[in-house]
Amino acid sequence: MKIPRLTLFAFAFALSVFGQTRTPTLLMDGHVHITNRVYWEGIDPWKPQRTGDWDYARARQAGVNVVVENIAPYGYNTYNTNVKQVGRLVETFHRVLEANRDKMELALTAADVRRIVASGKLAVILSIESGFDQEGDLDILRLWYRLGVRAIQFSSQVTNSYADSSARGPVKWNGINERGRRLIAEMNRLGIVIDITHATEAAQRQIIAASKAPVVASHTGMQALCNNPANMPDDILRALAAKGGLVGIHANSVVISQRYWDWSRMRPPVPGIQDTARAEFSQVRSPNQDYGEYIDALDKYNGNLWRSRFAEPWHDASEAAALVPTPDEWAAHVEHAVKIAGPTHVAIGLDLTTGRSTLKNFNASGYPQLVEALRKRSIPDSVLGENWLRIMDAAKVR
Repeated sequence: MKIPRLTLFAFAFALSVFGQTRTPTLLMDGHVHITNRVYWEGIDPWKPQRTGDWDYARARQAGVNVVVENIAPYGYNTYNTNVKQVGRLVETFHRVLEANRDKMELALTAADVRRIVASGKLAVILSIESGFDQEGDLDILRLWYRLGVRAIQFSSQVTNSYADSSARGPVKWNGINERGRRLIAEMNRLGIVIDITHATEAAQRQIIAASKAPVVASHTGMQALCNNPANMPDDILRALAAKGGLVGIHANSVVISQRYWDWSRMRPPVPGIQDTARAEFSQVRSPNQDYGEYIDALDKYNGNLWRSRFAEPWHDASEAAALVPTPDEWAAHVEHAVKIAGPTHVAIGLDLTTGRSTLKNFNASGYPQLVEALRKRSIPDSVLGENWLRIMDAAKVR
């Protein structure tokens, strides 16, 4: 039987970097997205895609053996539609799982991750970004847990009924409110990892303080190296680490490169799916007699947006090409986070997608470049995955 060249490369890379060990060393990305594309485009995520920066196929060939897969109800951040879209995406994820049992398995615990990786499969932890329920209903939270969700981004892509969002305000609660604190207590009880990414700085500090378990910021950069306000300042990183948490380092150009961020601020922003759909539908409410017209219109609108976004590969403007950061510049953010928080509180969280710039000539095939860049800076191997498993073990607190 002829073994594909990419498979041989991945195997050789794994041996050269990690050594021949009985249990494979972890190479983990703590923030990826592919289920949304399956839902909207019907793609097979286990085949390399012509467009988009990430899929299971290329990541696995590059040596990745653990991911946190984030479903995201972009464009559905309203009453009722948020829960509806999360449910659709969770169901889509489980169908992908069932169709690829020979290649992947859902991990509910750190022990599951180790067992799945040792079997040669991809271990997938299921997470929710952009809101699990705008109203913060505890029973909806428990439902997602029953369906295998083990991490949730606490603040939505928009300010909701319990937490302020830095992505799309307005500031309503000056952080979080009492409903948010009840949610945190229940997430601690269940063992759901709390992700503070996209919360306002006030909300991030309050979530860290309220949680009895360590929390994560799964995908962000370091404000000390790039002053994009979406990035994390050192004082919040210190507070996060003091409670045992971790930060995952993003791969977006505007997050990593100060030069690219400065250039981008002089250009019109590239709207995301959630921005455009929210602008179009945020003031629309279903009439008392609704026979499906509203959701049909919203689905059609969002579906067209999604498919158009992935129709062609991303290309940087010619004047921005020289500003796109390299994997080594990404590794500098990791190094800074390690310096501030310590090596057990930092991880990989690339958030690769499309419709925006990322690291130079980089996609899901490029994880070996990141490992090499980290090793050149003598970054400990725990950043590659072990730190996340510690978080999973510590997430359940009664």
